[in-house]
Amino acid sequence: MKHPLVLISHLILAAFGFISQAPAQDSELTPVTGIRVLTLDAVRSGKAEWFNAPWKYHPGDNPEWASPTFDDTAWESTDTWLFRGQLPKGGWEGIGWFRLHLSVPDKQLWNKPLALQVAYQAGASEIYLDGQLIYTFGKVGTQKGEEEAYWERDPKVISFSAKTDHLIAVRYSNFSPHQLIPVPVMGFGLQVEPLDESVEERVITVRKGTTFQMVCTAISVFLMLQHLLLFIFYPRSRENLYFAISTGSIGAFVFLTLQFLLLTTSMTQILYLLQLLVIVFVLMFLSAMLFLYTLFYPKLPKWFWFFLAGWIVSGGFSVFSLNTDPFHVLAIPFLLLFAGLTLLEIARVIIVAVWKKKDGAWIFGLGSLMPFILPFTFGFLVSQTEYEEIGEQFSLLAIILAPLFSMSVYLARNFSRTSRQLETEVLERRLVEAENARKTEELEEAHKLQVSMLPQTMPQLPNLTVAFEMRPATEVGGDYYDFNLTEDGQLTLAIGDATGHGMNAGLVVSAVKSLFKTSPPDAENLETLDRISQGIKSMNLKRLYMAMTLVTFKDNMLTIAAAGMPPALLYRANGNRVEEIFLEGMPLGGLIGTEREEASYQLQGGDTLLLMSDGLPEMLNPQNEMLDYPKTKELFAEVATQSPQVILDHLFKAGTSWAEGEPQADDVTLVVIKVK
Repeated sequence: MKHPLVLISHLILAAFGFISQAPAQDSELTPVTGIRVLTLDAVRSGKAEWFNAPWKYHPGDNPEWASPTFDDTAWESTDTWLFRGQLPKGGWEGIGWFRLHLSVPDKQLWNKPLALQVAYQAGASEIYLDGQLIYTFGKVGTQKGEEEAYWERDPKVISFSAKTDHLIAVRYSNFSPHQLIPVPVMGFGLQVEPLDESVEERVITVRKGTTFQMVCTAISVFLMLQHLLLFIFYPRSRENLYFAISTGSIGAFVFLTLQFLLLTTSMTQILYLLQLLVIVFVLMFLSAMLFLYTLFYPKLPKWFWFFLAGWIVSGGFSVFSLNTDPFHVLAIPFLLLFAGLTLLEIARVIIVAVWKKKDGAWIFGLGSLMPFILPFTFGFLVSQTEYEEIGEQFSLLAIILAPLFSMSVYLARNFSRTSRQLETEVLERRLVEAENARKTEELEEAHKLQVSMLPQTMPQLPNLTVAFEMRPATEVGGDYYDFNLTEDGQLTLAIGDATGHGMNAGLVVSAVKSLFKTSPPDAENLETLDRISQGIKSMNLKRLYMAMTLVTFKDNMLTIAAAGMPPALLYRANGNRVEEIFLEGMPLGGLIGTEREEASYQLQGGDTLLLMSDGLPEMLNPQNEMLDYPKTKELFAEVATQSPQVILDHLFKAGTSWAEGEPQADDVTLVVIKVK
């Protein structure tokens, strides 16, 4: 049986002029009458049996033509595909009838359910078997306004009654012949095959295609959002913007292509998707060029404007001429020409950068080779094993994603270096201007950015009351808190403490913010911590880590996981006692694979949880003495029965009183959650 994707690829190639004939005839014909013969061996052969010529055709519309007793010997013999340039001699008036005389001598096929598959259909049809209407695909019309074109992709059941001679008649209409331009077939194709195999193959095809579509699109969108956030954080790094556009375009191109191959049901949808594909195709190549030029050229080279004009003309011409002959004759070659020229230019820029040993260019060279090395290497290793299908999926992903990952690594490396340069500038300014340096415009903007990244409102839940507050030691703090609230009422709270404070700590906080907010809402706490840790480590921020606690509330069930944070304090209203929850775990961004602990607690009304960074317990007084954790526990126990805001005020006031005017040395962040 021919794979549906192979057939559709056949039709797509036909759209671009590479194929001009329908699939070959597979079923047997009797030499004298020309009647098609369908046998059990043919159905069992594993190949789809095409219902090709000798169909009888007559233009017009007459319900009597569905009858098996009607004499069609004078009708013209033709093919149902109706390729451009191969229309019936009788012409095409928008509606006509096709009749196929079928011989089923094998009694084992009588009353046996088989699969009738519409391999392709540009218009609408009614299928008759032995004079009885069995299926309607779309709405057949006698004029253009009445017709509703439709392409049925799922197999349908067909069963031949207990006799040898049968007739399949098709009443078919297509009043939009201009729509044959992107796919130059204005007719239809039918095939019959074993029912179980047909259904199974359709399910497998859709499952594999949609899985690949979701995985590739999700990874592309994640990379796009990550680098878009980096650009927003540091707008001068325009390469992050262009890379985000290019990555998003690639993800959209893969998504739309698989949507086109798997789920389109009419020529209207095909035309719409083709227009979107052309736009995404142009955007993908232009943004890739801008990305490379921004990295390796001080300003845009003059020849870029030639490429820009060419892409605008070819892309615009293609979008607006999809329904006309120029699309087929001129637009596609023009698009492919500029695609080839652009690929050569991209290769030239990378090769020259590697040859001149420009900083980090080897990463691009390696990433460009990965699509050729990884698929063949991995495919060879798994080709003779049970994981061959996984190898195919991996090869496709490697071809698409390997260059993107290499470019993302390069940008993360550059961003890390830029961050260190900014840190050096800030430190030098501090040495010269002391306290006034921290009040410069750059630090003020960083402070505003950090404040804008923190939640501005409390999460609203019927069973919980939440309050949080952060008091940074400098304009740009290293502490962080945030929350995610799902539609089913699951609340996930995060509190973190980056190493040190200032610009570097703020950088870590921004990265953690993006990683936390883009985490799946239903992910486990330990999975989220591992993902954030890997994200921080991939940014190559040496000696910069993030301690973090994640807590999840669902139906008064508390689940908590920590990575290097101070113990959480849990007040139990039932026993009027405060418990310490101490969970071991290394800070995020350190060694990958580090074990971390998680615990769960059932909460009751009046129970209160306190999460904190180390700023309050380690606050110093003029005698250089710390407030310490036991004292913090006592302070919390004093007001644990009060509202979260009262608890916050009490703890901050106690800390200020302890310091006796001593300047705050570290950020202080507190989060209080009380069960109503």
